[in-house]
Amino acid sequence: MDRYLIDAGPQDSPQTSFTHDVGITWSQYRLDKAYRMIRADERLAGLFGVSTGIRVLERRFVFYASGNPSQMARSCLLAADVEGTPVANPSNEPWPGGNIGQLRTLGIEVDKITEETATRMPTPEETELLRIAAGVPVFSITRLMYSKKRVVEVADPIVIPGDRAVRVDHIVL
Repeated sequence: MDRYLIDAGPQDSPQTSFTHDVGITWSQYRLDKAYRMIRADERLAGLFGVSTGIRVLERRFVFYASGNPSQMARSCLLAADVEGTPVANPSNEPWPGGNIGQLRTLGIEVDKITEETATRMPTPEETELLRIAAGVPVFSITRLMYSKKRVVEVADPIVIPGDRAVRVDHIVL
């Protein structure tokens, strides 16, 4: 879980936790994106801890490393936090420092991140977009970013093909 320290710390050159994890330079990174305003359904509202129907900026990403699709994510931010800011403008993606860097520009400091990881078979869309071979499961991750005990970003799901990633947890006693 220390992977997000890359996004939170000072940067000598543009990068994100994704570019760092897959060992690519900024020039080898590509991000397909689609942004739209939506109303939070029951699940999304519950993850944010807000009322159903609140306006949310939904961002859908496909992450590429050296031309190969490696990961996809649905990342959501509360419209009240980002509407009318550079963070809500898709032409600013990819953004060095990722979501943590984006939120920091708005005065929102991420101080806690939780992730819940499950494995499952990919959807047809995920199989196609990520070029997943038959029979390969995916990691399906739900991530919550917090600032001062308030959820400021929900990524649900982050999808990574199971044959392209290893999850490492550090436990300090």
